[in-house]
Amino acid sequence: MPRVLGGLLVGALTAALLTVGGTNAASDEQRTVAQAPRAASAEQTSTPIVLPPPVALPRPDLAAAAQQAAPDAELGILVYDRVSGQQLVSLNPDRQFATQSVVKLLIALDWLDRNGTGDAGQVQEMLSRSDDDVADQLWDDGGGTGIVSRMATRIGMTHTAPPDNPDWWGNTTTTAADLVQLYQYLLNQAPADERTVILNALGAATKTAADGFDQFFGIPDSAGSRTWAVKQGWACCTPGIDLHTTGVLGTNDRYILIVLTSQQGDVDWATASANVTAVTAALMPALVGN
Repeated sequence: MPRVLGGLLVGALTAALLTVGGTNAASDEQRTVAQAPRAASAEQTSTPIVLPPPVALPRPDLAAAAQQAAPDAELGILVYDRVSGQQLVSLNPDRQFATQSVVKLLIALDWLDRNGTGDAGQVQEMLSRSDDDVADQLWDDGGGTGIVSRMATRIGMTHTAPPDNPDWWGNTTTTAADLVQLYQYLLNQAPADERTVILNALGAATKTAADGFDQFFGIPDSAGSRTWAVKQGWACCTPGIDLHTTGVLGTNDRYILIVLTSQQGDVDWATASANVTAVTAALMPALVGN
């Protein structure tokens, strides 16, 4: 979980915006859906995708269902189908949230860009176990807020900004739309070796994070038989709880799914995690096949 002041833990719904478009575990348990390590290649989807014709209809009903699943939460949602090129579900895609540990994707991309993939163990640890100590080190090594500025400009994340306090990397702000842009960059434009390092780490996310938090909420608990690769984020006392699930699902990483949440009041970690899983589950009917 990101650094926070005082040592506390930090980790648009109108018709016009509906577009087509904690509990701890005893051990670090790998994802339950088996997936072989990804091989580096110049083309992410070199193997033809054989799937039923994509259904790319607007699903405002699913956006409404997602909000109903956590009626008191602020949500930013975007579900994108890379085969059809359509946004399947959209809810407040430009609402800004603190990234919490999701910013580690930018830290990883920046570090690999500057140092190469020959010694990427720390990057993999930072992503798969969401290790904050490693993130602190790589954040400082890359010049802190400069990481966000450099990578957001390169990727085209126009609504992403570095934190006001350079020590609090988790307070980097972003949107669901910008995170879809980030995953699109990772899958389509990032160097193949960097892509492989990052996606393998996200696909090997441990059930228990380095700080003891249960990372299997949202996508991991809702994907069913689909393969997935995720970067989660969480933080308390903001003043409520920020809890995010982001990643790719399905054959050849067909779907990008982003759920950002801010939950206020007296909600506890277990309830907040269950809320994110319920929101994510409400989006699953938008996905076709595996």
